[in-house]
Amino acid sequence: MRVKLQLVICHDEGHEETVTDVITLNKNHQRIEHLGLTLAESKQLLSTLQRHLLQQQVATFLDARSTCPDCGTPLKLKAHGSRSLRTLFGTLKVYSPRLEHCDCTRRKTASFRPLSALLTEPVAPELLYM
Repeated sequence: MRVKLQLVICHDEGHEETVTDVITLNKNHQRIEHLGLTLAESKQLLSTLQRHLLQQQVATFLDARSTCPDCGTPLKLKAHGSRSLRTLFGTLKVYSPRLEHCDCTRRKTASFRPLSALLTEPVAPELLYM
């Protein structure tokens, strides 16, 4: 038997959906050890699901902060970068751009990383709790 698991993300603002194949398992059913998920399969499933979900959440967060909050002008990209986040399911790297502030309002800095407001720690709270 072949089992295919997909992640479907429905966005709040509309009916857009993102469908991602998470894992495809070929499962036998002839012996008791073939039944259900193995530990390796469950670890792979959770790790892959965590990675896709985290990337989508970060992308949505960054999209909401890619325009100037004062005038609505799209902010210019100054540099590419990434951040690491340690979670219960492994360490994941996420895209973290450096954006230039708009000239419409005077700011203390010329550029900023919007993701720094979300990722205040390099470790997820669940991992700290454990």
